[in-house]
Amino acid sequence: MRSLAFLLLTFILSLSLFGKTTLSFRERKKQFDQKIGLVFDVRETLSLSEESDRNSLSTVRSEVEEAYRVGERIRMEKALSLAEGELFATSRKLCIDLDEKTQEIYEKAQGSFLLIESEEKASGKKMEWDTREKIQRYLIMAKSEKDHAKEFFISGNYHMSLHTYKRSIMYSLLSFLSHGKEIPEGYQTAANAWAEPVWQTGHKTKPQSIREN
Repeated sequence: MRSLAFLLLTFILSLSLFGKTTLSFRERKKQFDQKIGLVFDVRETLSLSEESDRNSLSTVRSEVEEAYRVGERIRMEKALSLAEGELFATSRKLCIDLDEKTQEIYEKAQGSFLLIESEEKASGKKMEWDTREKIQRYLIMAKSEKDHAKEFFISGNYHMSLHTYKRSIMYSLLSFLSHGKEIPEGYQTAANAWAEPVWQTGHKTKPQSIREN
């Protein structure tokens, strides 16, 4: 009788442990999908090329999806662990590239605003107060997000670093939309994908942030 009770208890504990392991894998898979989705979004939107000496992220993502479909625990664990390592290295490199892009578009946005101010002084025609305030606020937010992205990078949180760099670029582009100036070359796709939706839904209110991917 005791042996039967022991076996029953062992079986229940095993089911509980298996459930926790499965849940843990599902959470890791969910986080992986979010992180790799952001990497693809940033890289494709800004036309940033993939390193040729590394495994393709499309390949490692397909391997994870296939392992998950088959449902073999050891295979799932191996595929996800390898993919997480590949994604970590790729995200770190992409943060470095994005730091340069973020600084570039921020300087262009700031320069464009200063040019408008110079033109105002020369022509005597003043920009509307709310438009000026909106542009200045977008530039402040772009600078703030850029600084926060660097902090995330230093701490090793490359996913949040990428996400915050993306927000910084979005705010810089929103400043262009606010004063109707042409979007700089190489950033039109980003303006359409990241800035235009926010502009269309919130340009009559205070600048809004974007949700994390």
